[in-house]
Amino acid sequence: MRPPIAPRTVAPFFILLALINAGAVATRFDLVAQKLPAGAPFAVMLAVVPLLLLGGYFEGRIDYDETLATLPLWMRIKSKPVKLAFTFGFMYLACVTLQTWNVSIGPVNPNPPLTFPPAQRAMWFGIFTAGMFFPFYLAATSLLIPLLRLLTKPFRAMPAAVGAFGSLVLGGMIGVLVLTAVTSSKLGAFIKSIKDFINSDPAIALGVTLATTLVPLAIGLILDRED
Repeated sequence: MRPPIAPRTVAPFFILLALINAGAVATRFDLVAQKLPAGAPFAVMLAVVPLLLLGGYFEGRIDYDETLATLPLWMRIKSKPVKLAFTFGFMYLACVTLQTWNVSIGPVNPNPPLTFPPAQRAMWFGIFTAGMFFPFYLAATSLLIPLLRLLTKPFRAMPAAVGAFGSLVLGGMIGVLVLTAVTSSKLGAFIKSIKDFINSDPAIALGVTLATTLVPLAIGLILDRED
C-alpha cells in the first residue's frame, strides 16, 4: 500500500471536491436546473461519480488518529473538508435518485410543490439538503465511504499517479451505470443524449469535463507528492 497521508495534507483537494459537489447539489434545485443547458445533468453526474471515486482513493490513505480506531467511522473522521466533500456527494446522489423516482424521506423531498413561490421553493429545497446535513453525513460514512474504500483498495497498492487515475476511470464507468439506473433509461438512449450534449457545444463540454475531473486529480497528486 502507498504510505498514509495526514488529513491536513489533502485538505485543499477535499475543499475543492466539497465545492464541486455542493455545486452539483444546487443543480438539482428546479429553478437552477431550468437555467442550465440541455444535457447538463448528465455532464454533472459524469463528473461527480468519478470525483467521488478519486476522493475515496485519497480518503482511504488518510492516517486518522489510531486512538479513535474503536469509534464509529463518523466519529473518527476529524477532517471537516472530508466530511463536507462526501456529505455533499451523497446528498447529490440522493437528490438525483429521489427526484427521479419521486420518493420522499419523511415529510420532505427535494421536489418543492409547484404552487410555492420561488423563495418558499428555495426554503423547501434547503431544508431537504442543508437542513438534513447531519443525517446525510451519517449515511455517507456508513454507506458511501466504506463502498469507496472497497472499490479503490486495489489502486492504493499502485503508484500514486496510476492509482488515482485508475480510480477516476473506474468512477467514469460507474457513473454511466448509475445514471442509467436512476433514470431508468436504456443505455443507447443515454449515450445518444451525451453525444447530443457534446455536439451542441464541444468546447464547453470538453472544458467542463476536463476542469472538473483532471484539475482535482492534479491537485491531489501534487499534495500527495509534497507530503
